[in-house]
Amino acid sequence: MSTHRSSELAQYSPLARQQAMILVIGFGAIIALGTVLLRLPFAAAGSQPLTWGEAFFISTSATTVTGLVVITPALDLSLFGQFVVLGLMEVGGAGFIAFSVVLFALIGRQVTFAGRQILRDTLGIFETFRVVPFTLTLMGFSIGIQFIGALALWLRWRATMPNLQAFYLALFHSVSAFCNAGFDLFAGTGQNLFGYDADGYTLTVMMLLIIIGGLGILVGVDALTYYWDRRLSLHTRLTLLLTGFLYLAGVLIVLMDPIFEGTTFVDMSWRERFWKALFSVVSARTAGLTIIPLHELGEASILTILISMFIGGAPASMAGGVTLSTIAVLAVTVYSTVRGNPHAVAFGRTLPLETIAKATAIMMVSILLVLVVSLLLLASTQGDFLDVVFEVVSAFSNTGYSLGLTSQLDSFGRLLIAFTMFWGRLGPLTLVVMLAQRERPTYVRYPTEKIAMG
Repeated sequence: MSTHRSSELAQYSPLARQQAMILVIGFGAIIALGTVLLRLPFAAAGSQPLTWGEAFFISTSATTVTGLVVITPALDLSLFGQFVVLGLMEVGGAGFIAFSVVLFALIGRQVTFAGRQILRDTLGIFETFRVVPFTLTLMGFSIGIQFIGALALWLRWRATMPNLQAFYLALFHSVSAFCNAGFDLFAGTGQNLFGYDADGYTLTVMMLLIIIGGLGILVGVDALTYYWDRRLSLHTRLTLLLTGFLYLAGVLIVLMDPIFEGTTFVDMSWRERFWKALFSVVSARTAGLTIIPLHELGEASILTILISMFIGGAPASMAGGVTLSTIAVLAVTVYSTVRGNPHAVAFGRTLPLETIAKATAIMMVSILLVLVVSLLLLASTQGDFLDVVFEVVSAFSNTGYSLGLTSQLDSFGRLLIAFTMFWGRLGPLTLVVMLAQRERPTYVRYPTEKIAMG
């Protein structure tokens, strides 16, 4: 239920700006609370508490379900600190607005009209009166999926570790995978995924959680109702088609990594290479859970992962990026233009001009943000160009994959990455709407004029 999808706020009006302001302030408050909790002495595993900068960065990363870290959570956070991160991931993934609806329902309070409007925009629901029951149902469904995922992982992991430890680790990573958060408790312990990094069962469970969380609410509803109405919306068709293409192309390229002078898959069997390549590509789109040394990949594989991160997942999902819908709309528009069709048509449906304008705006604002932050980091750090751009795209898309640059950044660099994660989670147009001037109705219409293209 990504609040990144609040980019659907297209009404440049005081109400729209109020909605965007609530989202920004709400997420800012959650990050502030998480920072204070992580700064507490007993949130750290050692005798020294986290610094304010470390606590702020981890809180921002967890709330925006990104996964970039400047510490090692498995070693530097106590059980309390890890639970704080777990809670921030859950709230950040499901959305604090949705959690507010649940809390209001529990104490018997009514959700205001403005609150319903925000939920409608963030969840992609068109009928305002259906928002509250739909949100409550969705929250229950999300928690149920995460519990089933945790149970499935626990049944596998309890063979090699104590039951309670296995369940806690299974729960943490089920939440992290479903929320597409990218946090893990195995980095720094000497074992990738507790020794299950080539286990088809474990990787399949985690990939299913990542995919379900990244496909979004609208696709999920379509899938659940398909049995009765035998109908898939245009949104679902385009999302599934593009998802399948990106997974297939990504796996094929990463499997060929040794050809691109990468050393990650050297001495691996084809079975192990397949599972790790598949998981890495699935995780790269939205989650950022790492089971291979990314810095040992060839540049072609790194570029493939970078593009996958920038695209991200579906709207109204746990994932970030410019979203599959944006790419699908632009692709359909280009294809229709090349074929000489004045309208963007897909599967017998014409895309509205408003949708095309939104996709163009999201793409342009996102590219501009990545370029500006990358330039600022290149000017302030000694990082390699590809490493810097990779890190910025990972932060913007709330993925969490890293080539190791984030932990080496100074305070200014970490602040830039934190801002990029925050921006990426809320969506480019959310802040644009919040800062937009009051709409002034006008009856003036200017004549059209063509400009040279190409």
